[in-house]
Amino acid sequence: MDRGHVEWAGVPFVAVHHHDGHFFRGPGLFGLVRRHGDERTLLYVGEAENIAMAYKPSEIWPDALALGLNELNIALHAVERIDRLLLRGHIIKRCEPLLNLLAEGHAISASRRLDVSAEPQHMAAG
Repeated sequence: MDRGHVEWAGVPFVAVHHHDGHFFRGPGLFGLVRRHGDERTLLYVGEAENIAMAYKPSEIWPDALALGLNELNIALHAVERIDRLLLRGHIIKRCEPLLNLLAEGHAISASRRLDVSAEPQHMAAG
């Protein structure tokens, strides 16, 4: 799988294999992503003091795997929690990751639940 730089709502991330999150022990944002060819679908975006301890133990992990999770996107530049929360909120608002919307109790249309690759949550690989 190609590694590289990715942007979600203008926020830069680094793409790694979804099992490589244990290497990132610092604070930052993480995105659970389904990648198919050149398209990426952001399934969930979270923030943590220690990405290695937070990304996989989440109750979201099994749902993301069921939706095709195969890539982890990491942003280590947001060290302060307030910055991470603001960026996370911005990404959720702009990209509408399905699992964030479901976790936060947003009403999701039936077609949206069935088609997790619907716009605006996917993008071409970068």
